[in-house]
Amino acid sequence: MSVFLRESGKMEFFNTKSIVKLIIKYKISILVIVVVAGLLAVVFSSKHFITPLYKSTVILYPTTTYSVSKAIMNTNELIYVDPLEIGEDAQTDQMIQILNSNIIRSKIVDKFNLFEHYGLSSDKKHVKHKMNKQLDSKIRIRRTEYNAVKISVLDSDPQYAADIANEMAALFDTTLYEFQRDITAKALEIVENEYNTIKDNISKLQDSLHSLAKNGIYDYDLQIESLNNQLAAEITKGNKNGVNNIKKEINDIVPYAGIVNRIKKEIQEQEDALAIIKTKYDDARINATQSIPHKFVIASATPDDKQAFPCRIVIVLVTMLSTFIVLLFSLIFIERIYRTK
Repeated sequence: MSVFLRESGKMEFFNTKSIVKLIIKYKISILVIVVVAGLLAVVFSSKHFITPLYKSTVILYPTTTYSVSKAIMNTNELIYVDPLEIGEDAQTDQMIQILNSNIIRSKIVDKFNLFEHYGLSSDKKHVKHKMNKQLDSKIRIRRTEYNAVKISVLDSDPQYAADIANEMAALFDTTLYEFQRDITAKALEIVENEYNTIKDNISKLQDSLHSLAKNGIYDYDLQIESLNNQLAAEITKGNKNGVNNIKKEINDIVPYAGIVNRIKKEIQEQEDALAIIKTKYDDARINATQSIPHKFVIASATPDDKQAFPCRIVIVLVTMLSTFIVLLFSLIFIERIYRTK
């Protein structure tokens, strides 16, 4: 290592050997100053000057689906979703976005009275901006190398740090349900209206069949078959009056053949549609009224008994090293001036 100095067109430099000699020459002064700097770093990094912060961490995984009906009631093996399966990248990204949302932040601020806890007056200018800066510096949400989500909270009170981290994990489910509630409620309303409309249509068609029954049309196909059998029997007997009476009955119900068949066909179509919409109605009702956890908490937060910030040993070592470097270059500069004179 060499330190170059330019003076009057000549190049002077301190090589490693010269620097070592310089350090040995002023070793006592250097040692005293570096030790004093270290002691000052110890003092000024104490809790009397820097508020110690404690860290608490929650680690959680998302599930594969946020739909209750798909997770619980789904019977289609082709699109089966296991509610106990851990989510992938998309679900992890969604979880991070929700945990970072202003909705969860606002709930945390209100529940833990963070304006007072952080010493911020709610009536001062830019107080929301200051609160967001505090939250940005105290709360960190990130993806781990194993695709989990890690919530880390720093606070001067270790119990506060643990409670805030655990509460954020708990708020994930309730906030997600609130996001979905308006959509699921509207979906339920639409499906329920369609379901009731089809039921009303079937009821009206059945009323039409009942009206025909009052006029003697119970089951057109069976009645015609029965009358034809009776007609054949009367013809065999040679009973003309019986034949005429049966023919009259046949002529009376023949005009209703098309009506009865059409009504029966419409009833069958409506019942098929009702079976399909009934499944959708059940799914929508479950999604709108029920909820299940959408996360797996791998590690809950607990109060830590060791401060995470500041790291006093690092501060002391960096201070002593910086002092030594600055002092060394100062001595080299002084030595250069001395030689020049």
